[in-house]
Amino acid sequence: MGLVRILLPVPRAMARLAPGVGRPLLGAALSWCVMPRWVLLRPPPAARRAAWAAELVALYHPSADADRLARALLLRAHGLLLSGRYEEACAAADGALAMPGARPSATQSAFALHTRAQALLFGGRPEEALEAAREAVESYRRAPAPARRERGLGNLPGALRIHALALGALGRTAESVTVYEECASLLRSMSVGESANLYLDHPRVFAELVRGLRVLGRYEEALAVGPEAREAVTGPIVWAAPDVVLTLRVELLTDLAVCESAVGRPADGRETAEEAVAQAHRLAGRSPAVGASQLASALDGLIAVLDELRAYEDELTALRELADVYTRRADDPLLADTLNDIARCLGLTGDPRSALAEGERAVTVARRAADRDPEHHEPQLAWLLANLSLRQQNAEEPESAVATAREAVTLTRRLAERDWTTYQPLAARRLRVLGQALRGTGAYTEALACYEEAETALRELIDDGGDHTAELARTHSRLAATLEKAAHAHLGAGRTAEAVAALRSLLALTRRADGTDVHALCVTAFAEIRAERESVVQVWQRATGEPYPTFVYTRVRGRGSNPAAR
Repeated sequence: MGLVRILLPVPRAMARLAPGVGRPLLGAALSWCVMPRWVLLRPPPAARRAAWAAELVALYHPSADADRLARALLLRAHGLLLSGRYEEACAAADGALAMPGARPSATQSAFALHTRAQALLFGGRPEEALEAAREAVESYRRAPAPARRERGLGNLPGALRIHALALGALGRTAESVTVYEECASLLRSMSVGESANLYLDHPRVFAELVRGLRVLGRYEEALAVGPEAREAVTGPIVWAAPDVVLTLRVELLTDLAVCESAVGRPADGRETAEEAVAQAHRLAGRSPAVGASQLASALDGLIAVLDELRAYEDELTALRELADVYTRRADDPLLADTLNDIARCLGLTGDPRSALAEGERAVTVARRAADRDPEHHEPQLAWLLANLSLRQQNAEEPESAVATAREAVTLTRRLAERDWTTYQPLAARRLRVLGQALRGTGAYTEALACYEEAETALRELIDDGGDHTAELARTHSRLAATLEKAAHAHLGAGRTAEAVAALRSLLALTRRADGTDVHALCVTAFAEIRAERESVVQVWQRATGEPYPTFVYTRVRGRGSNPAAR
């Protein structure tokens, strides 16, 4: 094809000087340039192919040869598709199909539908693309074996792949995988010559099949396809389309790493994930823009496997590299998430001060994103503020922890005003964080108010049909522990009446809570406080008119074991 391209000025001149001979010759040369058939040579840039296709249409437009003009429009549609000009590609394909007087071959008609389906799909119209892809598949099934000059005009496996992609884009992953499996079966049965024009569809189909099986949780099946998929993304094909194939290789290896980890082989998963990162580095060296995205994806996969293996030092290294990627891309939301993960990892390695510093950086970055776009990024900021408060508590900065938790609660309450169902459970969770921070400063009254507000909110959500029983149980546990701490603190300060009030609240909690830990803590608190100061018995009796409790438990019928205190 390179020679044809170099010699294009010759048929162009002939088309001007001797149209009868030169125009057909120029048309053949331009067609060859738009649809090269030497598959292992690198194709020319998409923009140049689109320009040649436009020249081909202009060449035939004045003529009365509808068949040639229809074919030129079809090649024009293909060139526009390669250039990412999807609306124009769709219009050109429609024009080729509707050309008055044209008698396109079955292969040309199928290719027009195939091109139209791709333009619709990549242009963000998957519902329309699905119908066009189905028509293309049926057209290729009905079409006879193509003539030699039409072998580059698409094929059934390529149309099946677009059909599968459209199904996947619509969330119909199981159906998509079924189509991919049919396509893979066809590819396996084809000879080298028959599959020559499928040099990019072949690796894409197997890599995308592995992805679909992974998404469906069919990990063993994905791993069974893995060796075949690996073979499809290696060899001479890398020379023909290095960026495309390296991207497929990174995605495939990342998916296989996830599958290996999911079936209980995390060590194998780590090795595969590291291979994916190495290939992503190679891609980034060739094409920084594409490589950065793939490197981030590969690092995410490696980080997940390292976390499962509890290889926290290696995980920190990968997380810091990922943070560098997002810093270079100026992607504040993802950078904030990554900094939060770094903080989490540092906390697991026993370095709370460094964890706190990274948590503060995460909040700073998230705040910057929220300032630019509050609607999209304030939820992330609220979450990271709650995490930062916990880290401040771990680093023994109680006053800062309270201030940060207050901001998280305030922000989440505001979010709940516009989406109560989503954010009210999060508000309850962040009230627990604030309650814990307040307890650390000895502000028991405020802490108890936070836990009680969280309990009320969760009960309302449960009454509305939400499944928040686990969150409610955690809230009860924290509330019980805070009441017990408050009772001891009041007693130690000589505030016996306040200690009795806390014990009364604790006893009331046992009568509405469904957690054995709450009941056990109640029994322990009453026994310890009586042993600590006998006078509490008289204060209790004066306040309640009842004897100081001794606990005899009976099993309550119904859900679980809910001891009743009396």
